This record gives sequence, C-alpha cells and structure tokens, in this order.
Amino acid sequence: MVCSLSKAKWRMDPYIPRRVRTRTVFRKLMRQLRLACTVLVLVTPVCLVTACRLDQQESSTSKSSGAISLLDASGVQHILPRPAGRLLSLVPSATETLRAMGAASTLVGRTDYDTGTWIAELPSVGGGLGPNLEAIVSLQPDLVVRFAGGQDQATPSRLDELGIPHISVRPDQIEDIYTTAKLLGRATGYEAAADSLVQAIRSNLERVASLTAKLPRQRVAYVLGGSPPWVSGPGTYIHEVITLVGGENVFGDLGPLYSAVSFEEILNREIDVVLIPNEAAADPFLSQDARIEVFGPELEMPGPDVVETASRVAELLHGIELP
Repeated sequence: MVCSLSKAKWRMDPYIPRRVRTRTVFRKLMRQLRLACTVLVLVTPVCLVTACRLDQQESSTSKSSGAISLLDASGVQHILPRPAGRLLSLVPSATETLRAMGAASTLVGRTDYDTGTWIAELPSVGGGLGPNLEAIVSLQPDLVVRFAGGQDQATPSRLDELGIPHISVRPDQIEDIYTTAKLLGRATGYEAAADSLVQAIRSNLERVASLTAKLPRQRVAYVLGGSPPWVSGPGTYIHEVITLVGGENVFGDLGPLYSAVSFEEILNREIDVVLIPNEAAADPFLSQDARIEVFGPELEMPGPDVVETASRVAELLHGIELP
C-alpha cells in the first residue's frame, strides 16, 4: 500500500528532478527494509516458542490419550486408541505367541487350525485365509491379526469396510518370531512380557547352537510331501532351524523357499537324515541310505516354541539328549 502510493505521488509531481526522486525512493525503501528486518527478528522467536509449545501440547495429548502406533508386516502404519482387549488372531503362530506372553485372555476367537486344548472353547471363524466374516463381526473384536501378503486380499478389504481394525504378521523366519511378539505386545499392552519372551527365546537358541556347534554336521532333507515331492530350500524357517542345530540342508542350493524335485534328484543327493511332517509324506524312495524321521508339523510353523522345536531337531539329527 505504501509502495503504490509513493509511486503514484512521483508520477503526479513532474517538477521533482529525476535524480532526487531516485535517491529519495532508495532511502524510503531502505527504511522499510530495516523496519521489516526488525519486526522479523522480534517476531521469529515468539513464533518458534509458540510452535514448540503446540508440538509439546500435541505430543502430550497423544500420550495422555493412550493412542498406540503400530507398523505391521505389510509396512502399514496403524493407530489404536487404546490397547486391544478383544483380539482375534487368524494366524496360529500369533495365537500361540499371545499365549506365551500371558495375553491369552485378550483372545475372543480362533481358527480351525488352532487345535490346542487351551483354546478349544473359543468359537472358530474358519480358516486363517478367507475366514467367515459374519462370525468375525459377531465376536466384536477391536483388533484382528491376519496374514500379510496377497494370498487373501478380500479379507483386509472387507475388514476395512466393516470398520474393524486389523494388523498383519508374516511368520516366515526366526527373526519374524521376535518381530511378531513385539508387535503383539505393543498392540495389547503386554510390551514388557513380549520383550521378556524375545530375550528368553534368543538366549535359549544360542544355548542350543553352542551345544551342537562341535558335533559332526548332518546332511538333511526336509520333505513336505506331494508327488513330485516338495522340499524346503533356503530362506525358510525350516532351513534356519536345521542350520542352527548343526545340520546342512542338502537342498539349500535350490531357489528360495520351497521347490518340487524329482525322486531321482533326491537319490542323487548325499543325505543322512530325511525329516517329514507325517507318515503320509513317507516314500520308499526316500529311505535309501538315509534315515527317515517323522517330526510333525511344528517345523513348518514359526512360533514361540522354536526352542523346543530346535532342540528336538538337534536330538534327532545327532542322536543325543540335550540338557
């Protein structure tokens, strides 16, 4: 406004010499610039203090409200208004983790694959993938734990439509056991119990590894079954446990995760022990020059019982009894 009026004045008065007008304009501009700088110096600290106070108030409000921030296995950030008190787990290993943390009382339902007697009385919502959504709604959970990945894209979409909060876990490897425990501990308010569980698992696995470190390495194949048979390759929980306890996965040179192989390829490998989940996976071709051990399905489910699982594998491979 000042600048526009000044310009108008100079245009209306043709008798003022051009050089004088220029010097006068310059002096006025410099005075205005010094005034603006002075105001900026005085105002900036006040703005900064005010902004800091607002940030502190917002942070204080968030903490006092009990809101919980979670980053799940899908990389999605979630905000819960409070710790989950009615939780439905669609992932059996996560269900067992909650029990190991002492948080079983938060569970309101289970899947058909949660077969432990401790949870049998809870209503089932069907499978972990493609569960019965009507059954889920009837249980009124304030949080659902589901599998990460693209195997079941419909369930998270429907949960969003129904307004039911959900987080994902991906139990593929030993490290995922720790990540899942910490995520569930934070979601339920059992953080201290989750940290204790993780610490106990780590230390006990280190103990099992040290007890088997100097024993002769056994060449092992884990056959899941099928025709042609499927075997565990690198990058799997099975591979990690076998390696941890002094075994060598003979199919560790295949592609990641699981692969179908021919019986000829199995026979061409030098194998000391073949581990299978059940009798149905047994085949006469597997027994030539190799010892077959029926282990059960535990080695296919990363969970809080990993120490017991690793100890059993060690005892089967090396023919010893761990203390």
